Amino acid sequence: MLTSQDSCNNGRMIRTLGWLICVLCNFCAVAPAELLTGFRPSAIRTDYGLASEVQFSTGLVELEPGALAHQLPKAMKTFWFAEPVWLIGYKTELLDSHGKSPRENYLCHTFFSDQRVDQREDNELKGIYSDAFTTEVRLPDGFGIPLTENERLHWMPMFNNRGATSARVEMKVAITMIRAKDLKKTLRPLYASLRSVQTPHLFFVPPGRDERRITFELPFDGRIHFLGTHIHPHGLSIELYNVTRQERVWKGVRKGDPSGEMEVYSNSGGYPVRAGETYKITAVYDNPDADKIDAMAGLFMLYSRD
Repeated sequence: MLTSQDSCNNGRMIRTLGWLICVLCNFCAVAPAELLTGFRPSAIRTDYGLASEVQFSTGLVELEPGALAHQLPKAMKTFWFAEPVWLIGYKTELLDSHGKSPRENYLCHTFFSDQRVDQREDNELKGIYSDAFTTEVRLPDGFGIPLTENERLHWMPMFNNRGATSARVEMKVAITMIRAKDLKKTLRPLYASLRSVQTPHLFFVPPGRDERRITFELPFDGRIHFLGTHIHPHGLSIELYNVTRQERVWKGVRKGDPSGEMEVYSNSGGYPVRAGETYKITAVYDNPDADKIDAMAGLFMLYSRD
């Protein structure tokens, strides 16, 4: 929880500004690309082929006190596969220096995609995500994210440390895929887009209820098959609404207390999209504190194109 001391708030703002400059100017160094190997059988069963799993991690990294939306250059990685694969699942786990799940919420979000995720709102990705309240994503049956051999893939883990002392944590990742050579039936490709209610994505919510929204158009004909939220503590819900048709597409709400999981939308049939239609995202927070709190609010959309 954010401290009310002005000095700490100022420090956070300075670090946040530094992060934004780093992202916008693309100054963060990235290590040479690593070949992803070590395929092992996955516990996931599918009629579309044998599912395999690959694991990797950040190793232990140190988070500065009061750091928000914190991305460490040494934690980011670039990967590649030596063969074509279809990504169907993604799971992350955060551990402390003793190998146990920490009480604090240190995970902001992560992306694994064919490009570095920036502050734009109109980019299309081949990728998948997780955050502190959606730590695992499984695509609906019959769909996958196609990754070609030798394609460069960027992994960006991002952290929050709201405490007054530094912390050492490790993020572990398990990616589930069907190798092209193991396919038994054809998968339909999914593409992704991240839409946030505000740019830059990090903002601060005053005490009480806070509601923010943004409208946009989707430039394709197709179907949305997966919707996942990105939200911080005390976020209540995120809704996608079709303004053109005057109908709700989906509303994701938090399960249980402020640390509970967020709902996801996953549907093989999908929601039909037509180019030029207007959509609206509405995010709701309820801040019970006497001071402002950090927030992000967006939707990660996976869709097929007609």
